[in-house]
Amino acid sequence: MLQNKIMDLEKEITARFVGNEEAIRMMVLNQLHPRSATLIRAPRGVGKSTLMLLLLKGVAGDDFVVISGASEVKRGEVVGRLHIPSLEKEGVERVLWAAFTKSRGKGIDELNRLNPYTTANIHHLMQFGEVWAYGQQSKVEDYILIANENPSDVTSFMHPPPFYDRFDICIFLRTLTLSEKFQLQELLDKYEWNLVESMPQVLSFEDLQEIREGVAGIDLDPDLIGYINLLVRDFQSCIRGKESSEVKPPTLCEGCHFIRDVCGMVKEPISERATVVLMHLAKAVKWLYGKCSLDDVFQMALWIFPHRLNLIRTRNILGDIQELLERERIKMEDRRLRRQWSLLNELIKGFNPSIYRLARDAAVEDVTFAEELIKMEEKWIGEGLMKRGEDISTQMGWRLQGYNYWRPR
Repeated sequence: MLQNKIMDLEKEITARFVGNEEAIRMMVLNQLHPRSATLIRAPRGVGKSTLMLLLLKGVAGDDFVVISGASEVKRGEVVGRLHIPSLEKEGVERVLWAAFTKSRGKGIDELNRLNPYTTANIHHLMQFGEVWAYGQQSKVEDYILIANENPSDVTSFMHPPPFYDRFDICIFLRTLTLSEKFQLQELLDKYEWNLVESMPQVLSFEDLQEIREGVAGIDLDPDLIGYINLLVRDFQSCIRGKESSEVKPPTLCEGCHFIRDVCGMVKEPISERATVVLMHLAKAVKWLYGKCSLDDVFQMALWIFPHRLNLIRTRNILGDIQELLERERIKMEDRRLRRQWSLLNELIKGFNPSIYRLARDAAVEDVTFAEELIKMEEKWIGEGLMKRGEDISTQMGWRLQGYNYWRPR
């Protein structure tokens, strides 16, 4: 049974890597969709490279290639180089595609040290599933890609946010507690200091592709899909057009009615890829465990959001996002008690003054709900069912991003 093989993969890794059990679980789950990409962030000496190699070996066996940002990797080692004899004897430019491009398992050690030009080539590979060299193109087959980095390293390059956005999840490894240090010593003695060498290949890549096809065919509950979209939108929405405004929070938020909401804590919002990844992982959880709950979605969001957004104030990125997610849980429950989406569904059928008044009360406390209601108001104003000035956006001094009308502030 393929589910058992995934469980065995997690067990084999956990047997060789002390602590960080939730991070290991997320790493394994993230492999269950095509062209998966995982980023590991941690200080030096915490086990980033070891964990990367354990997973690569457990899935790809010996069919993996690791490049290191510390070794001045050149384009030819990542993409391909010219076959000089063909050029000299036949005048033909033939490209020898790099092993990194062709391998099923791809590892990048110390991603933060890669030079920008090499990073751009990897970025293109991850985005389009292809590589280019000397005017020639090569499609990249399905793969797993795992990278690690220590962003606080003084030799780091500043890679662009869109590059990091291509990584499905970002896991953070913690240092070991005192008792865990003794466990690690026992493991090193047990495996004679060969933790990676002792790691078996638990499943073939053919098995993994079959699993990925099975996961892709999983149907999620419509309510869960709605919660996923709502959660992501709450971390994106801004009644003042944050995405297109040259002025960024907290200045943009001054005087805003929603300044204490989640949107008021986010400087740069997450991309729509967060939705895609949450859908992938929700399907993976349901395929592996038989069900996926809203609690599972919140737990997974903690690993999907950190490298995709920029908070106004950051003390501890995981702690800060965990706090925002806890606030989201409360907000979701409040929405359920208010029956907000039932109200919205009724208003979609047609304008109803009494239902609209209830919806207005909810919109004053919920920016995502307000966005939907404002769009309906414009429709009703156009149909003559409501007068300009009676709408909530005019009375509250809001403006809605993405539309070609403005409201006074």
